[in-house]
Amino acid sequence: MLKLHGIKMSNYYTIAKLALIEKGIDFEEVQQMPGRDEEWLTRSPMGKVPSLETPDGFIAETMAIIDYLEETHPDSSLLPGDAYQRAKARQIAHHAIYYIDLAARPGLNSAAFGAPEDEAVNKQVGKATPRGIQSLARIASFDPWAAGKDFTLADIVVANTVPLAQMVCQKLCNIDIMSELPDLADYVAKVNERPSSQRVAAEK
Repeated sequence: MLKLHGIKMSNYYTIAKLALIEKGIDFEEVQQMPGRDEEWLTRSPMGKVPSLETPDGFIAETMAIIDYLEETHPDSSLLPGDAYQRAKARQIAHHAIYYIDLAARPGLNSAAFGAPEDEAVNKQVGKATPRGIQSLARIASFDPWAAGKDFTLADIVVANTVPLAQMVCQKLCNIDIMSELPDLADYVAKVNERPSSQRVAAEK
C-alpha cells in the first residue's frame, strides 16, 4: 500500500492527499515533520513534505507525486482527456504554485508563526501575489471549475494555495487578493464542499 509521509498542516501534503482520495486510492498516512536528518533526506532530498512511499521507492515533490498517481491509476484521472486541456490544467496548477503560493510564502513565518516582519519582504509579497491572482484570471475559466467543465488537479492546487496566500497578504499587507477575482471565494468554497475536502478537514 502507498504511504504518504508528511504533516497535515502542510498545504502541499493536503494537495497530495486530496489527489489520492479523489482517485480512490488506498493509502496510509505517516506523520513526518520536515527536517534535515539523513534518513529523511534519503526520502525527500530537500527535507520537505510530502513524500510518497511506493513499492519501488520514495517520490518527493507534490506534482511529481501526482504525475505518478496519474500514470499508475489512469482510470480515475485528475486530468481532462484532451491533450491541450490537460496541458492547460497543468499550467493553472503550476501558475498557482509559482506565482501565488511561492509569491506569498516568504511572509509565511511572520504571518502564521509570529516571526519578526521584514518590510522589504512585505513589500515584495504585496506586489507579486496580487499580480499572480490577476494573471490567473487570464488562464482559468472557473466554468465551473478552474480548467473548464471537469474537476481536475488544477482545482486541488488552486483551492489549497490561494487561501494561504490570502492569509499572508491580509496579515502583512492588508490586501484582499480574493477581491481581484470576484467569484474566487465562492469557487474555493465549492471545492471545499467536495467529500474529499470534507474528509481532509475532518482528519486535520
